[in-house]
Amino acid sequence: MQSYTRHQLKEDKFAKGAQGAVHWATKHRPTMIWTAGGILVAAAVVFGLLAWNSRQNERANMDLSKALHTLNAPLRPAGSPADPNSKSFTSSVERGKEAEKELKAVAGQFSHTKPGKIAAYLAGTAAIQAGDNSDAEQQLKSVVDSGDKDVAALAKLALADLYRSTSRAGDAAKIYKDLTDHPTDTVPKGEAQLQLAEMYEATDPKEAATLYQQIQKESPNSTAAQIAASKLASASK
Repeated sequence: MQSYTRHQLKEDKFAKGAQGAVHWATKHRPTMIWTAGGILVAAAVVFGLLAWNSRQNERANMDLSKALHTLNAPLRPAGSPADPNSKSFTSSVERGKEAEKELKAVAGQFSHTKPGKIAAYLAGTAAIQAGDNSDAEQQLKSVVDSGDKDVAALAKLALADLYRSTSRAGDAAKIYKDLTDHPTDTVPKGEAQLQLAEMYEATDPKEAATLYQQIQKESPNSTAAQIAASKLASASK
């Protein structure tokens, strides 16, 4: 009897709970409909954004590919006629200016996409090729502040190279050390150390050798370690 009573109590509680749920659903039916509708609308918006982002990335990649074709176009001898079926330039400055213009267009139109951020970084390198170091520095610094750590690391590396070529070794060293302390997939620690060591070869060969040895010890199977070994072997001759 006691067992039966407990069973009946459970059934009664379940029945009351079910009745309460039905009553609540009936009373709040409009709210439930709007809530379900809101979820569907939100899902549609998310899907739409994903589709839009996918299309944006596809377009950005296509335009970036065209700009890269310009950036890597061959140089022809001055005075020689251009091939109408193949893009070419008479100087790296001419090529750099044209590539920078195309890359800036991609970066401006697709600034929120990965290809757009890469285009902004490459526009900075194209400006260096065009001989406009001031513009290049400004563009590369802007990419460093863009928030994308992988592309920012590439921009930092290009910026350090620019400083090296313009007798600003101290500024370059700061960037290389920062990249060493904050490695990324695009600029591993060994790569940053390698660049710093190469810069020190002329001014502080002992420090350069120390860095090469460190690269070998920390990343023995990397390409950077192979280069470091070659550098040490050449220095010992």
